Amino acid sequence: MENIKKTISNNQSNKYFFNEDFTYSMSENDFFYYEDKHGGLKLPKPNVLGQFQLENISTAIATLRNLDLKIKDDHIKIGIQKISNIARLQEIKSGKLKEIVKNNRLLVDGSHNEEGARVLNEYLQTLDCKKHIIIGMMKNKDHEKYISYFKDIKSLTTIDITSQPNSMSGIELKDKFKNIPNVKYQENIEKAIKSVSLEEKDLIVITGSLYLSGEVLNLN
Repeated sequence: MENIKKTISNNQSNKYFFNEDFTYSMSENDFFYYEDKHGGLKLPKPNVLGQFQLENISTAIATLRNLDLKIKDDHIKIGIQKISNIARLQEIKSGKLKEIVKNNRLLVDGSHNEEGARVLNEYLQTLDCKKHIIIGMMKNKDHEKYISYFKDIKSLTTIDITSQPNSMSGIELKDKFKNIPNVKYQENIEKAIKSVSLEEKDLIVITGSLYLSGEVLNLN
């Protein structure tokens, strides 16, 4: 933050900083509380998953309020329950792939770097269930660093990203992850999902690349 402040010190725009000019706090009662110089807002739980989304939402609210676009508090309350954020902890609730997992949950997340892995797993650690990861990645990523953030995984399945010539093959990826228990390879998304031995309330997460997320959504 100090580096950012130094870099923009000669910029004449008004500046607003998280935890100085605006902030938010969590509540146990399915809402969160936003606050800035204009006052506080008690807001319903948004329809997107993950702690990082509350940071993003708070930044958006701060921007709207400081630009004074005449957007009312009620508009904000409604809006955060209608966010469309494709392939960011997106739950698949219907479609071809959802039919395979039946009553189990299926998430797709396009995270592909260290920070993405961190916030994804912050969310996964809040869930009391067995987690199965299906992963495909591009060659130019730090694969070992990415996977190091995943804790308490029931199974890990590597796959090919068939539409991308610059992707790492699932077999090579499996070899990179050979120290992780229960790692296996399947050649495509559908076979990978079918290969997972699911029990009641288990979760499947497909992650590692936005390209892979696109394939998942198209196939579904």
